[in-house]
Amino acid sequence: MKTYFRQRLLLLLPTLVGMTALVFALGFISPSDPAAVIMTMDSVTAPSPEEIAVKRVELGLDRPYAVQYAAWLGGVLRGDWGVSFITGKNVLQELLQALPVTLSLAGMALLWVILLSVPLGAVMAVYRHGAAERWLTLLSIALTSLPSFWLAIVLMQILCENLRIFPTSGYGTVRHLLLPGLVLGAGTIGAVMRLQRDALTDVLAENYILTARAKGLPLFYIVYRHALRNAFIATATMLGNYAGALLGGAAIIELIFALPGLGTLALTAVQARDYPMIQGYVLMVGCMMILVNMCVDVFYVMLKPNLRLGDGQND
Repeated sequence: MKTYFRQRLLLLLPTLVGMTALVFALGFISPSDPAAVIMTMDSVTAPSPEEIAVKRVELGLDRPYAVQYAAWLGGVLRGDWGVSFITGKNVLQELLQALPVTLSLAGMALLWVILLSVPLGAVMAVYRHGAAERWLTLLSIALTSLPSFWLAIVLMQILCENLRIFPTSGYGTVRHLLLPGLVLGAGTIGAVMRLQRDALTDVLAENYILTARAKGLPLFYIVYRHALRNAFIATATMLGNYAGALLGGAAIIELIFALPGLGTLALTAVQARDYPMIQGYVLMVGCMMILVNMCVDVFYVMLKPNLRLGDGQND
């Protein structure tokens, strides 16, 4: 296990370096010159080419890309992620202020996924080829097909405006996260339902399950006490992968429900061409996704002891 963990850490380093290089390149593949953007925001009249050139020298944009990347990466490692063009504040501080909102939203979405997809997938497996399985399959397909922004608008109109079950916007209590979390996790719920159905179907065909059924044990007892736990191993692995996707897909949901998270910050930065904030957002979300995937890999190895038999001599 220790050897496997060390191997994952070694693979993590080139991944992080490659991601930082891509994030840094965002400032150069963008259609606008960062120096011109800053000069436009700071002055009433359009800046002259000479003024823009002076600003480029001041920002160090006239240096070779490799030198700029090394300086930028050094700043990132020191906690200096740049200054926002819009607010003039430290990018890292603003991202850290918005991070708890996004993590809370993604966590609520993941909770909805576990609470709904696992039992519904189990029902689909138990009643395979029955009416319940067909209807739930249609539901899962619909959940994965519907655009999240459309589902958010419809549910907001029905549950917030008409029935007034949930608040329409804001952040501060769990009630503010229930509906956004459900909308964010809707597509994942549909996908995990089918995944749980297939995993549990395979487990129910195992010999020890057939033996338990031959002894006359109730089917739901067998599923709850034996089959569901083994089937959840594959589902838990995919849940970890989906958790990273939930972090990256929270932006549009945060915007619709007026949640002050990373996504809202990033969308505002894109509209204002705030490149340091965009780079910081991509870097932070990318790091979180890489960390989540590494944790999923380690968790899967912990659940599957046979995968770490080769490490037994080194532990």
